[in-house]
Amino acid sequence: MPLPDIDIAISGDRTDFLDGMVALGQASGRFKAERVSNALGEAGYEAATFELLEASAHQDLNFALLSPPDRPATIRVELTAHRWAPEPPTYDAYAEAAQVMIKPLLSAWNTASGTRYRLRIERRGAGRWQATARTRELVERFGVQADTASLHPLDWQRFYRLVKEGRQEIPEPALRAMLSRHGFSAQKAEDLAALYGHLWAFKQLD
Repeated sequence: MPLPDIDIAISGDRTDFLDGMVALGQASGRFKAERVSNALGEAGYEAATFELLEASAHQDLNFALLSPPDRPATIRVELTAHRWAPEPPTYDAYAEAAQVMIKPLLSAWNTASGTRYRLRIERRGAGRWQATARTRELVERFGVQADTASLHPLDWQRFYRLVKEGRQEIPEPALRAMLSRHGFSAQKAEDLAALYGHLWAFKQLD
């Protein structure tokens, strides 16, 4: 079973977020946390590393927050361990470890900053999804013509047509990625993908 992609969509400055998460990690007493600039030897690649200090079922459990220069609004999350329980790690073990370590820090950040950032964990099996030609056409029709800053009535019509005329449900992570490639901000892509999911569920009631 492939391990899930995990990320956090942010709307503010990425360096402020990473600095703040490191400070929260250090203050919690649970982590040895450090900031890294130009990570992986790449200019503009920002990162933060967190070494878990408390006992865990997994040996030497750590996580990193990664922000490559080409995707500043999406913070990628990667977990590592010297030995997982079980070994190799399952989807459930990996996702649970991410939630246990990161959710409390993210909740503290949201409380202090007035944001609503959340940990996004790819659904089980979502990585095997492939868009049909018709699905790509409908998303393209909406994305190319849309005002990504503020949708106009005609933009909304094309979005509703994406739901109405589609014959293939688009998983939320896949639609977020497709919309991001068309220039939507991470927050706007997340909001539209969530709305799409609600509308698709309503469509199934017909």
